[in-house]
Amino acid sequence: MGSTEALARRLLELMGGSENVQSITHCATRLRPQFKDRNLVQKKDIQELDGVTGIVDKDSGFQIVIGTNVGEVYDAFIKYLDSPSTSEDLKTETKERHLLNDFVALVVSIFSPLLPLLAGSGLLRGFTILANELGWLSTESTTNLMLTLAATSVFYFLPLLVAVTSANRFKTSPYIAVAILGALIMPDFINLIQGDGGNLIRFFGISMPVFNYTSQVIPAILTVWLQSVLEHFMKKKLPNSLHMIVIPTILLFVLVPVVVGVFGPLGNYLSIGIANIVGWLANINQIVTGAVIGGIWNILIMFGVHWAPNTMVIIPEIARTGHSAFIAYGATANFGMAGAAFAIFMRSRNQKLKTFSLTAITSVFLSGIVEPAIYGLGVKFKTPLVAGCLGAALGGAFMGAFDVIGNAFVFGGLTTIPAFAGPTLWAYVIGLAISFFGGMILTLILGVKDPEAEMTQTK
Repeated sequence: MGSTEALARRLLELMGGSENVQSITHCATRLRPQFKDRNLVQKKDIQELDGVTGIVDKDSGFQIVIGTNVGEVYDAFIKYLDSPSTSEDLKTETKERHLLNDFVALVVSIFSPLLPLLAGSGLLRGFTILANELGWLSTESTTNLMLTLAATSVFYFLPLLVAVTSANRFKTSPYIAVAILGALIMPDFINLIQGDGGNLIRFFGISMPVFNYTSQVIPAILTVWLQSVLEHFMKKKLPNSLHMIVIPTILLFVLVPVVVGVFGPLGNYLSIGIANIVGWLANINQIVTGAVIGGIWNILIMFGVHWAPNTMVIIPEIARTGHSAFIAYGATANFGMAGAAFAIFMRSRNQKLKTFSLTAITSVFLSGIVEPAIYGLGVKFKTPLVAGCLGAALGGAFMGAFDVIGNAFVFGGLTTIPAFAGPTLWAYVIGLAISFFGGMILTLILGVKDPEAEMTQTK
């Protein structure tokens, strides 16, 4: 593969040049450009570039699948843009709005910077629990306490972290955002809460309900958005000499009671509603739920909409309860596709395809990134995608039967298995194995008809 800079430069050329790129964002594995004229984009040539695993070309958006080094490609790409709209820019000039695509882009831009921290803290939590289970570390020791605090602080202070990334997204002051949201997790505010919250306090004679907002993200996002609107308005209307003192003062005075009285309760009730929906789905039948979530997860990833359940369901559930079954079910999708890739590796006579298949499997096992397998093999040859989804459904059903849970938000791979430490770890590992071998066997049975695959027949 050529250098990152060469790939970025070639991508820009095939997109129609700087003048045709309206804005660009990226998530964990994909570039998400917006174009002024999509007809100028040479899609087939982009698809064939070394370093590009695949493309997603839908009415709701255009995505280029790069892999785990997408951040490096993005940074190089930005350098070649004459006047780039960065990942934080609002696309107000877009004439045709796609609400789902805009929502996913917003979620990606806010949560992507936090993924390494969430994964790292999740692994630390998993190793700590594993050490407890094996009897190597007493749960009563101060060492266990310190490790637990280090691993779980990210969720307690999640509103502040989301405030920072939201401030970057909405082009407003992250320091003011942290101060505003910080008021809601200070000990004196927590002391106002009675029981599960909802009791009323008074602010200038106005009654406001108070809740515990540690671990919640919706109030942070809404508040920082309003902060950006007010800050941009005041910067236009006020003399520069007053910006330093007047703007922070007004924002703190106005937004702390707004988040307490409006956005906080709204976010709390939304979180309760989402939690109830998750509980309802989980209680219908865990086997069915596991099979459905596992079976459709690769499809959600394929269209780039998996971030919605990740951020609106899984991360809040882990923050609230310390665990989630859905993160385990989603992991089966990775291993189902890895199994399909392994079948191609075993049967294909195309050396380039065998090498790519091995790379796709390694990507899943080491980093939990499945997009290379989905786009490079599943979407391209069809039957591996079907087999991978069915294998994942089998693994998800098995996990559901034994109430498997994960203790942290991580991508499903061999390196993240410790994040599932606990009484159901054995069932998680077996569920992954079922997904892998299910995807492999079904791919061998269904076969790959495309001549490019050069598949040998199963005897």
